[in-house]
Amino acid sequence: MQTQKNCFPRTGNSNQISPKSWYSHVLKIALLIQLLLSNTAFAHHFGTLKGSIQSETGDPIIGIHVRLEGTSFAVITNESGHFEIKNIPAGHYTLLASGIGYEVKKENIEIKQNEITLLQYKLNSKTNELSEVVISSGANRSFSSVNKIDVPLRDMPITTSTVSVKTIEQRGADDLGEAMKNTTGVRANNTYGGFQHFTIRGFSNFVLLIDGARDERHNISTSAPNTNLANVESIEVLKGPASVLFGHSALGGIINIARKRPTANFKADFSATYGSFNTRRIRAGAGGAIGDKLRYRVDFGMSDTDGYRHSGSNTNNGYLALEYTPTDKDLFYLTIGANKDIYDTDTGIPMLEGSKVVPGMNINTRYNDPADFLKHTRYDYQLKYVHKFSERLKVSNQLSYYDDNINYFSTEELTLNNSLDSINRSFPFYFNHLTKPLQNQLELTYEFNTGRIEHKLLVGYSLSLLNRKTYNGDVYGPGKNATVAISNPILNQGYINFRDVNYKATMENVHGIYVQDWIKITDNLKALAGLRYDIFDGTYYTNKVDADRNITERGPESTISKSALTYRAGLVYQPIEPLSVYGSYSTYFKPSRRVAPNGETFDPETGYQGEVGSRLELSSRWAANLAFYYMRKNNQLEALPGGIYKRIGSAESKGFEAEINGNLLPGLDLSAGYTFSKAKYLPYDSEEINVAAGKRVSFAPTNMLNAWLNYELQTTSLKGLSVGAGANYMSETFTNSANTYALPAYTIADVAIGYRVGRVGLRLNINNVFNEKYFANAIYTSQFSPGPTRNFLLSLKYNI
Repeated sequence: MQTQKNCFPRTGNSNQISPKSWYSHVLKIALLIQLLLSNTAFAHHFGTLKGSIQSETGDPIIGIHVRLEGTSFAVITNESGHFEIKNIPAGHYTLLASGIGYEVKKENIEIKQNEITLLQYKLNSKTNELSEVVISSGANRSFSSVNKIDVPLRDMPITTSTVSVKTIEQRGADDLGEAMKNTTGVRANNTYGGFQHFTIRGFSNFVLLIDGARDERHNISTSAPNTNLANVESIEVLKGPASVLFGHSALGGIINIARKRPTANFKADFSATYGSFNTRRIRAGAGGAIGDKLRYRVDFGMSDTDGYRHSGSNTNNGYLALEYTPTDKDLFYLTIGANKDIYDTDTGIPMLEGSKVVPGMNINTRYNDPADFLKHTRYDYQLKYVHKFSERLKVSNQLSYYDDNINYFSTEELTLNNSLDSINRSFPFYFNHLTKPLQNQLELTYEFNTGRIEHKLLVGYSLSLLNRKTYNGDVYGPGKNATVAISNPILNQGYINFRDVNYKATMENVHGIYVQDWIKITDNLKALAGLRYDIFDGTYYTNKVDADRNITERGPESTISKSALTYRAGLVYQPIEPLSVYGSYSTYFKPSRRVAPNGETFDPETGYQGEVGSRLELSSRWAANLAFYYMRKNNQLEALPGGIYKRIGSAESKGFEAEINGNLLPGLDLSAGYTFSKAKYLPYDSEEINVAAGKRVSFAPTNMLNAWLNYELQTTSLKGLSVGAGANYMSETFTNSANTYALPAYTIADVAIGYRVGRVGLRLNINNVFNEKYFANAIYTSQFSPGPTRNFLLSLKYNI
């Protein structure tokens, strides 16, 4: 990206920027260098408040609510006890600092123009309250990393959900799909034993991020395996189109996996788990400081299980994070992750028309060939650099690369014989995905004012270079296409293997330029506007290879070149301090990477979302959200067996979400949400008949409910004892666009009991406590995957 100097025209007041002139130049990315050179020339009548809050013993206190009385300026202390409030108009204020279990601190302060006011307090514990308060995992998250700017969620016209590490531990979740059952509006779909994909607000288009870097595998193949959650700190979901900040393909939203970060103080933990289906897990992690300028975090995780229906898995990962701050203006952040996982694939059981089980079939039986496997090996690297030129201006650059290897050989399709007493393994399938993307994000954030209007500007350039090869081959051996009895099957029907025949190459370059401005018009009215331009170039071809993967014949190339302009805009109005009401509109596009056997390519998907909602925060510990939305997606394709693609036109999704989460009382965690979503296919805008028109979108249930409540006793001799209970409800879910097969509705209830003494905690989880028989997912329309029966997990954890 090239930049050039471009000065802002001034009004009669040299300390103000003309709004009209600024907006006429905002789309010229050339202003980047000029901003870097001239930021100190702007004078502002605002100041900054920074400080820290400690206990009587000098330990930092997290979660203290700091606010300026009579204003909307408020913040919560972080894990180091620090807080910061920027862009406060110069003047005199009354500061209040309060938190459960501590006396209220009240003091008159003065904010001076262009100065930083530094404060440090020690709060005394209340004698009439608990000396120890358990801070909840459900505590309201006032900020989210998916914002990319330092703005509270209540001031943003977006809907987000977060699953914290404590909720993950309380529910005993070990993979991404399990964790996402705690997220409102998201349906997790685990197929073939280890592939995960998700439906958000009725649509399966989403972008998965790892620490803010895109994982392109889900966009190419719609699904991919993800390792265990040993190094995960939280999982954030941004609902609706997010193309402006995160690029193409994000219609339903984004899912960001935030991994654990280094800490200033030494922290370590170890846990061991044993449970049903011979499940065993071990996790260990530690972090702290190496000198004044270098911090670290390391995590390791191993999970091994025989699995329900003998669909087992073994996942192993390691993770290292280093944070280096050579000066108070520079930060380097390096992460290295690796995993080596293997899964026993599971293609479910074939169903009769009407979604009925074959008479005499035991749904606990897995009919895959014993030779089937899914292997996943991955190495990923990220390096981020942040430089702060001033309190208002900073630049960051995030470079990421991963080497991802998915090796798969499995019984894909199961066909019932006419007698309904046996099954034919009619389509054994092999592939090997080798995905190697190099990505870079350069971003500049600048805070300034035009008159009394406050701006937080984000300008960025992203580059993605994708190199992917998918090897396919022939399956051979006497066990190929074997027939297996439904009752008492002999699973090993003879030797079966594969050999490489060709590889499909996917070579893509994507450039994105984007700008977003958050605008504080008044204390009660905020706005958000963003614009992005993407240039997509893809080259696709298939080459034949020999058994050693040497090219024997080169195939013709197909190219896809597209560009797209996406945008979003929204307003937030706060009639009273705890309540935010917002509305937004955003657009989306997804380039079609599909190339038909005859070389035909397809138009990109496009779409948009309109949303109105509200957010209520009656305290710093909990929040409630309500959102109504309408989404539209155009130019859809449906993949059919044999590499055939069928146009199914447009689809819409409309509905609402209600969510509440937080720490209502000391020790009481609550997370609950309900989603109503009506997603259906629409007629074509031409004379061509769309047989799917009016049908429900596949894997988009109308109703979803999730709830989790955990309470830890704070007093009496049973202090440290906790109990938890939760439920997940899923209404009927169709598995194809014709709506001929459907997963029946189901409700799953889970309970947990734990006991914590000092640094040691013991926890028992019982999942599917009422032993509900249900089908969780499906492939090939009519092959349903039964959900696990009642099972338990016993975990021991030690914290240092």
